[in-house]
Amino acid sequence: MDELPKTPQSIKQPDVIEAATTQQHSSVDLANQLKQWQALSPWSIITYIFSTLKGILSNGYAVIPFVYTGWQQGFDAQWFILAISAIIILVSIAATIEWRKFRFRLNGDQLEVKRGLFFTKKDEIPLSRIQNIRYEQPFYFKPLALGTLVIETAGSKKDEAQLVALDTQQAQTLKRLLLKLKQAENPLNQPTQASIDHAQSTVADAIYSEQHESQPIARKSFGDLLLFGFYHNNFIWFAVIAGPIVGQIDMEKIFDSPLAKQFWLWIESQTHENIGLQSLFFIVGLLFLYGLFSLISIIAAVLKYYPYKLDRHDDTLQRSGGVLSHQQDALAIKRVQLIHAQQPVLARLFARWTLYFKQVKGQEVEQKTKQHMLVPSVKPSEVETILAAMPNLSGGATALPRHYTRIHIHWFTKRIMLPLAIAILLSVIAWFDGRNWSYFEMTWLMTAVIIGVIYLRYRNWGYVIEDNVIWQHTGLLGRQWKRIAYDKVQHVKITQTQGQKRSKLAYVEVGLASGSIVFPYIPIHIAEQIISRSLHTVSRNTQNWI
Repeated sequence: MDELPKTPQSIKQPDVIEAATTQQHSSVDLANQLKQWQALSPWSIITYIFSTLKGILSNGYAVIPFVYTGWQQGFDAQWFILAISAIIILVSIAATIEWRKFRFRLNGDQLEVKRGLFFTKKDEIPLSRIQNIRYEQPFYFKPLALGTLVIETAGSKKDEAQLVALDTQQAQTLKRLLLKLKQAENPLNQPTQASIDHAQSTVADAIYSEQHESQPIARKSFGDLLLFGFYHNNFIWFAVIAGPIVGQIDMEKIFDSPLAKQFWLWIESQTHENIGLQSLFFIVGLLFLYGLFSLISIIAAVLKYYPYKLDRHDDTLQRSGGVLSHQQDALAIKRVQLIHAQQPVLARLFARWTLYFKQVKGQEVEQKTKQHMLVPSVKPSEVETILAAMPNLSGGATALPRHYTRIHIHWFTKRIMLPLAIAILLSVIAWFDGRNWSYFEMTWLMTAVIIGVIYLRYRNWGYVIEDNVIWQHTGLLGRQWKRIAYDKVQHVKITQTQGQKRSKLAYVEVGLASGSIVFPYIPIHIAEQIISRSLHTVSRNTQNWI
């Protein structure tokens, strides 16, 4: 009888076992070492210096216009260089002290971190509290094969611990140990042969799971990230920073320059002094400037996310990517509190959304919102497919709704009363003051613009009630959907004014671990329905809401 051909799986199985066995021994050795206090690599000083300088620069945007103004008026460059040198020296000294005093170890079922010069601070982090373990590899650590583990806990206002400049293999093994120690008995407290075998089996299962049970959820191409960077451009912040700087420039000299005059003559020759065509040229020029500024956002999106991969390992989401600084984010699916779909105004032209998986929010307002896991450049048809790949997601897989019920018209009528009253008052004062007609035109034009903005806000504010989830729709020119699962609701608060009581309307605040969602001016029977469904779902769900 002919011998059966070997399948690809049977051919690769010995290699997998051999690789897993090699990693088992190294993981057990590391587990024994982690019982003692461990110091970080001296290369961690670089990270401390960079992170401190980055924090100083990121909080110094508002100083840029003042520095530019002082530069224009003239100041002593020698003092400026001395100040910069002093800051770098002080930061370097502080980073060296931080490295010398930082220690960590695994003690029982908790991770202990110790630091501080004059006052020693010791953090004891139970492994059951760990929400995410994020692996980062900055560009300056890639040639050295080093990386950083960032450990986040539920409800913390900052990262609980950062283990900087770990060997790449050590970091990945420690990451698996931290995740597996929550589910299995801690082998660090049982230095017996049985515990070593158990640890080997645990790590082997983790290695096999990563290699064979990883299921892809989303992949984003280079073109998708280019598009994401283009429509996810924070142009407003650029205008805030650049505005004061532009104000210091003598625009008359620029407009009177020979180059500017020649350019304007060329536009007049092309448009034949047609106002409509000149306005079109102006709009095209603004779009060109926006495109130039978008290059910054596009390059940042590619460097941060390419090649973008979102996979599911058992019940955990793992996002990886990054050209210069490689990152791996791990998030347990059960810890997703809210799904936020965002579509800026430019993204509407391309029918693309950005999905955010929001976690437990920290103690400070809007703390750590930048760390929410996201999926960029998502087509509407892909939303349900992505959610369907998460079997333990609260509320199940649902597509983005096509329609929504608007909040009551009373919300709009109440809010236009103030601008109307101000416009009427200004008009009456101007009438007795003998102002010209242009003053009235400008006053009512501004009032009409404000009312138009309020109306756009009203038209885009609505809700959709489903069996397991609530959807909130908001926006102005762009759009946002927020998906709230009933079993993640912590509290529901109803507020009514006297006018709302007469109209049988109410404000409803739905509280989640990731923050509160408000539904204004909705019918009282809808509010009672939200309460009853939330209480019914939570009463039947015995799992922890985190």
